[in-house]
Amino acid sequence: MSTSLSFDAKFVQLATPVLSEFGFSGIKELVSEQLTLMLQTKIDQYDAEDRLFASKFGKPFETITAQARQEGAEDFDLDDALNDWRFARESAALYRVRMQELNNA
Repeated sequence: MSTSLSFDAKFVQLATPVLSEFGFSGIKELVSEQLTLMLQTKIDQYDAEDRLFASKFGKPFETITAQARQEGAEDFDLDDALNDWRFARESAALYRVRMQELNNA
């Protein structure tokens, strides 16, 4: 997906000195920094959830998942917790990939 942002010339003219006052070289740098902060916030949020589940269960995700499969009995509360835990781990990983892509752009 290749889209370029375009800004009204008047906006760029007004924004450029303000951005400079805040230490930004231009709009791209501002957007990049803000996206980095937003992505890091999401990563931190999902990492905190991951740590919370790890603390709650006292074992790594893979161990708890393997034990749940071995037991075979339906435990809806455990299944819900494991789904939430998996979502947190996958979301953190996804946002890390997006951060890396942004850094390499």
